[in-house]
Amino acid sequence: MKVSSRGLLAAAALAAGAFPGAVVAVAPLPRTSPALQDIWISGTIQRGNGEFAPGDYTTIRLDRPAASPCNDKVVTDILLGQAGTTEHLLLLPYLNQRVAVKGRITCPDSGIQFAPTPDFVFPIY
Repeated sequence: MKVSSRGLLAAAALAAGAFPGAVVAVAPLPRTSPALQDIWISGTIQRGNGEFAPGDYTTIRLDRPAASPCNDKVVTDILLGQAGTTEHLLLLPYLNQRVAVKGRITCPDSGIQFAPTPDFVFPIY
């Protein structure tokens, strides 16, 4: 058994040497967040400064970057808001806190948005 294992190892080493372009290290792509279904995300709640929308609003700065399901771009901040409402100061009591929150990703014309479920917000200490 040991002889056949050594032979297999030698064959693999020769094959790797013969085809150096066949072995390429590729950085993993960020995970895509699912759209239109409930998901959990974690990050820090922040107050907006006019970058994503006019006026006062809150965003969540993700713990890790993710690929947007809206346009496949990498996002680190997501606007918080409920579809069809003008309420954009959601989760303001958790300002500057790291939280885990349940909600849905939506893709309005203005870009990616997260509609949190206020009953499912948990501070992370």
